[in-house]
Amino acid sequence: MKTTTAPALTGPAARGPRRSWKPNTLALGWRRTLLEARMFSRDPSSLVFTLFFPLIMMGLFSSVFGNEPSMGDPSRPESLLRPAEYFLPGMLALATILSGFQNLSGYVAAERFNGSIKRLAGTPLPSLSYFLGKTGLTLILILTQTTLLLLGARFLFGVDLPTTAAAWLTFAWLLLGATAAWSVVGIAFACIARSTQSASTMSAVPPLLLAFISGVYFPFSQIPDWLGGLADLTPLRWTASGFRAVFLPEGWESVEPGGVWNLGLSALVIGLWLVVGLIVTMLTFRWPPQK
Repeated sequence: MKTTTAPALTGPAARGPRRSWKPNTLALGWRRTLLEARMFSRDPSSLVFTLFFPLIMMGLFSSVFGNEPSMGDPSRPESLLRPAEYFLPGMLALATILSGFQNLSGYVAAERFNGSIKRLAGTPLPSLSYFLGKTGLTLILILTQTTLLLLGARFLFGVDLPTTAAAWLTFAWLLLGATAAWSVVGIAFACIARSTQSASTMSAVPPLLLAFISGVYFPFSQIPDWLGGLADLTPLRWTASGFRAVFLPEGWESVEPGGVWNLGLSALVIGLWLVVGLIVTMLTFRWPPQK
């Protein structure tokens, strides 16, 4: 009887069993960011509203109050500011809650209820990559929105911008910290919403109400004490105050509560909301198991 010899294994098969493929979380997070940006750009109304709303509001305030120095203490004419100069910090603070909370809460809620998250859970996409994609989109939005607002303030309204590295460093950590805090709070809000409609409707309420009591639309000194106390508990009030410390001239801290720019307390409040938002998100968000 003629016997046959099995051919020797060569190539990858000769090196033993193949390892199971594992997705690269960071690489998939980057690809998810690009996908999120493309999907968001296909919604022109949301794109225009999110990116240009603060700049439009600053233009409206400048049109209503004029372009003459009128903000501040009339008994000190040399310290008066033009409306565009005064409202710029508030509009920058408003951008953080629009890009973070209002944008993410609506989109994450929609993906919860239309089955998108459930379908993604059946793929190799890690849940962390999903959140990296949302974080990347939010970062793109806030940087674009802020750039447009600063360019508009400088070239359309003639606002002088800071010239020191320390001022821009303070601006950077306030911008990124506040946006991160509002982002996790927005995701947590989407996780506890009962429907897409309720999430979309209710996500517009906090930015609207907080803008009126946090020194965004009105000087904080003109807000009733009990409303100011409520605003003290939120990141928007402290973000707006921190931005005023960056963009307003010396002496304007006298109109703040306590007469100082309390940047340390700003960092504390923003950090607490970031931590609490992360905890609530971890407790409420469910990534369905793969089958």
